[in-house]
Order: sequence, then structure tokens, then C-alpha cells
Amino acid sequence: MNLKIAHTDSGVESANSPGFNSDSHQLHFVFSGGGTGGHLYPGLAVAEELQNRFGQKVTLTWAATDRSIDRHLLSGFGSAYIRQPVQPMSAHPLRWPGFFGAWRQSCGYWNNFFYMYRIDAILALGGYASAPAAYVGVKRKIPVGLLNPDALPGRANRFLLQRITRVFSQWPLDAIPASSQQVIGCPIRASLKKLPPRAQAINRLSLDPNRAVLVVTGASLGARTVNEALLKLLTNPEFLSLLAQPVDGRTGWQILHLAGKDQGPQLRKLEIYSSGLPWRVLDYCDDMAAVWAAADLTISRSGAGSCAELAICGVPAILMPYPFHRDRHQEVNAARLCDQGAAVMVLDTKDADKNAAGLLPILRQLMLDSAARRAIAQAARAAGKPDAAAQVADWLIAQVKPSPVRC
Repeated sequence: MNLKIAHTDSGVESANSPGFNSDSHQLHFVFSGGGTGGHLYPGLAVAEELQNRFGQKVTLTWAATDRSIDRHLLSGFGSAYIRQPVQPMSAHPLRWPGFFGAWRQSCGYWNNFFYMYRIDAILALGGYASAPAAYVGVKRKIPVGLLNPDALPGRANRFLLQRITRVFSQWPLDAIPASSQQVIGCPIRASLKKLPPRAQAINRLSLDPNRAVLVVTGASLGARTVNEALLKLLTNPEFLSLLAQPVDGRTGWQILHLAGKDQGPQLRKLEIYSSGLPWRVLDYCDDMAAVWAAADLTISRSGAGSCAELAICGVPAILMPYPFHRDRHQEVNAARLCDQGAAVMVLDTKDADKNAAGLLPILRQLMLDSAARRAIAQAARAAGKPDAAAQVADWLIAQVKPSPVRC
């Protein structure tokens, strides 16, 4: 994409960022948040919607983090971004001075930035990285909207919910009045709304066209416990037998495993990986449209963005919620889909043997029963909300107030 981005690539040392347009018709929004694909992908979907409508008349400033996922996704988007020093709030008191120091530095930067440049609106993408710009924006009376696609708001979002009057949620939130929220789903990229033909997707991913595809993914950063469970399954004779079972005229199953950038290289070094199993390990895949078009079944985490993609793309899913968050919000996300018949949930026990044992009977049922997979896929599509990005873009544009002088 080719949006015009106000940028600095050296942290928060200066607000004198090049690339601003003083044209009275130029729109300028700040998108704040980062650290994971789950926070960035919805923002990229909204940015894509704005690009499709207004092209170069839109300037975006990204308030992100210095994590590698931010660098990867935002560089691929064609933008540089502001790398904030803000940190997640720690439960350990010894880390509080560092948190508050980084918080003050980040807020001071945005206070200076908003003084120097006229911003039409701010979209907070959720998580700790979204908070400084949104907090300062509220104090400076800039319109601020918050994306909260998880069923349970996290700590940073709860902080912002008390201050922001427009919240975009995937499912209704009990924590705020209905009048303050729009239940729109979670914005996803346009490429995921119209998937390529399966044969084309299989070719793009270098998979075997004569085998069904089981996708195993831990989202953008990978998932150690999911990877370990799969390794246990790959030594289980019953699971290996399932891989060899014909399905819908195909000769068996193959595994497309998105293992994460840290874990993928380690898995490919294992002796079992070179043993001839129909198992392809990728560190990461930008082409999720091809992944979901190829998938006959998936084992996935249940982050908000993943749930939205699985629903809109109609992918039969076995969800393994991330088990390490105190509030277990991914478990609540998964329950929202399961209640609609749009997925099946297997709790992640953090123990590879127990996780493999929990997955095996569900895999047995769904790998052997095409009708059951089709029923889940149909329910998933019914649960999907494909217009979320457009609705957020509508709100952003509605905040623009004409002015004869723009900075």
C-alpha cells in the first residue's frame, strides 16, 4: 500500500517528522498500538480502507513499538513509524519506575506532537502501546476511538475505556454502556474477504494438491505449547494413521505449520522433520488469504483477529486459547465462537502430553467427518462481520472538521 506516512525512525527524540502536507484537504490520523500482529492487523485493515477511499489525501502516523513484528508489518505497509519507549505495566514493584519513566516520556512526546500538528482523530488499536497517544489525545480534546475486539478488555484498554466515548467491539462489552460502543466485529484486510481458489492457494504455498490441509498456527508470534502438542501427535500412531486416511477424493492429509520466527528454525532441525512426514513448517506467512483458502481444518489460538479471520473465511477450527494471561481472555473469545457452533475448543493445559491427548479425539472426529467440518464452516461464516474496517473508517472521516489552515 502507498499511504503517505508522517514518520520518524529514531524513536521519540523529535516531533519534527518529514512528510506532512499542509494542503487543506489532507487528512491526518494517528493509529496507536503495536507489539503483536493482533493489535496491528486490524489497524492495517482500517488503513487499507482509507487508502482505497482517499489515496494520497490521507496521512497516517503510527505510534508503535520497537518489536520486530512492528518493524516487519509496518515496513511492509510502506511506512516508517514512531517507536515509543512505553512498556507494559508490570506486577513487580521494582519495575514500576521504568514503566512510569517510559510512560512520561511517551506522553510528553505526543503532547508536543499534537501541539505542533493538527490531527483529525486517533484510533487506538488496543494494548499498552496504544495508551500514551490516546490518553494525551483525549486530554487535548482530539476525537479518539478504541478498537477492543477481545471479549474481555485488557488492562490498557480498561484504562482507556474510562476516558474514550467511542469503542468498537467484536462482541458486546458489559464494562461500558451500549451507547458508547459499536459492535462491529474485528477489522480484517480486504484480501481475506475474497479468498483465492483453493488450487491457486495450494500452489502459492507449495503444498500437495492431492492432500487435504491441516493448518497449525499460533498466530503472528507462534505458540510454544501448540508446537509441542503437535510434536507429540506426530509420534502418535493413531494420528499418523489419520494423516493417511483419504478425504474427499484426496489421498490423505498434510500439515502446514506456522510455527513462529523463533521456533520454526528449531523445528526444521529435528530428525522427525526430515523423516518424510507430510509436514511443512514455516516461521511466518504474510499470505494468510492463501493459508485460509487452502485450510480444510485448523488448530489455532483464539486471539480476536484470528477469531475474526476464521469466521469470515469460514475455516473449521479447533481453538487452543492462550493459557498464560491472567484473565484468560482468549478462552472467552473462543467461547463466543463455540456458542455459535463456529469452532471447537480444547483448553491448553501447558502440558504437551495432555494437550495432545485432548486434541486427538477432536481431530479424529473432524478429520474423518467432512460433513462436520462443513457444518462448522457454515456456522463460522454466519458469525463473521466483514464490514468492520469500513465502519471504523466511516467514524474517522466523520470526525474531520474542515479548516482553512492546517499544519
